[in-house]
Amino acid sequence: MAKLTTSTQYLLAPGLQELHRQTLEWESTLELWREELGFFSRLIPKYRPELRTRTQIQELNHVRFLLDYYENELIPLLEARLAAQKAQLRTLMEPRELQDESSCRHTQATLAEQFNSFDKEFTCFRDELFALMEKAVGKSKMKTQVQMQ
Repeated sequence: MAKLTTSTQYLLAPGLQELHRQTLEWESTLELWREELGFFSRLIPKYRPELRTRTQIQELNHVRFLLDYYENELIPLLEARLAAQKAQLRTLMEPRELQDESSCRHTQATLAEQFNSFDKEFTCFRDELFALMEKAVGKSKMKTQVQMQ
């Protein structure tokens, strides 16, 4: 039976491979969040005229504040932290003797917590925005039906 031989010079350690896969997944997630935020930014002005009550305007202002915060502060911060982590991972992937992975693994765990936390927060934000837009769309549909009669 033939033996399979590997060289650590070309293959990543199993743990590092998983960390690398996770960083690629996070890059994709960040891109998706950016796309969604852009969509939301275009959606709000379209239905803004339909929101007239004080409560609806306050909800809209809150959503706009969060949208601005996510786009201009939180997403760029996560991107910067992810880029730093990728650079740290890159150095660990270079073939060297006895590299300490503990700092990289700690940073990865911290990033995982931050991404999971923001994912939950973003889901709540999305639900809040859709509920608000649903009110606006409902009013828009009623206005259209009245105009058709």
